[in-house]
Amino acid sequence: MKKITILYFLFSLLISFGVNAQETPKPIIKDTITDMGVAVAPAMVKFTTIPGYSDVKYVTITNDTKKPEKFKISVADYDMNDKGSVKQMPTNIFHEYGLSKWITISPSFVELRPGEAKKIAITLAVPDSANAYRAGWAMLVIDEMRERQAITPKNADGKNMAMGIIPTFGFAVYMFQNPPNVKVNKLELTKLKYVSNDQSNNNITSRGTIYASAKNIGDGLGFSKMYIELTNINNGYKTKLSSKQFTIFPKMERNFEFQLPGELPSGKYIGSVVLDFGSDESLDAAEIEFEITPLNPPKK
Repeated sequence: MKKITILYFLFSLLISFGVNAQETPKPIIKDTITDMGVAVAPAMVKFTTIPGYSDVKYVTITNDTKKPEKFKISVADYDMNDKGSVKQMPTNIFHEYGLSKWITISPSFVELRPGEAKKIAITLAVPDSANAYRAGWAMLVIDEMRERQAITPKNADGKNMAMGIIPTFGFAVYMFQNPPNVKVNKLELTKLKYVSNDQSNNNITSRGTIYASAKNIGDGLGFSKMYIELTNINNGYKTKLSSKQFTIFPKMERNFEFQLPGELPSGKYIGSVVLDFGSDESLDAAEIEFEITPLNPPKK
């Protein structure tokens, strides 16, 4: 009986040691290094956190190069204009809809060996307050860190100094929060206009431009798509212009330009503009009529 008890104790100890060993996190090391660069995934993080609760998402940084890399990770608010251009807010300056004040990250600094990958934990703790029951956004900023080079005299007398500049790179991961109470089905087309091009010769690349605008009149973030289908009234010819996928913030208007291809035949057209904002209820659509005149013959 004593032998059986001792063997059972040793067996239990080995099992316990094996379980604990498996729970110890290990760095992810790729078997082969392609030297393709540094990768960050995903490029976008979406939260749907209930106010008063917290949630954790992860972003992975992979060093697929043959040299070690160091990165500093931070969070910043940002603003976007009507063309979709993003501007990062200065440190300690918060956007009205910014999430940076509610986000913590761990770790905030990583060193990656060649082929190594590490996860960054992003914790969003949303307070149970009035301004938490609406959409919000921020960006995760990942900056490469380089050792500062020593300053050396340019000339023998040491009067002129020169410092080598080493280019660095960085990444931005966009983070969005749509709490469950917000409505993202309140987008509408607000402007629609056709402007013809100067067609003084046959070597044009565009037959004009359709300008379209969309406005988010709801309190949620809209992940939307806009596309235009053209129908020639004279002969029934149809074509579809390239769609535009975009993010639109609450109370914001986005402006878009659709170039008409140069090979588009002359005639009267109906442009059907469709705004698809992921709503199960409906799409928003509008039509515009315009005419493309024949090309002028080239000047002699």
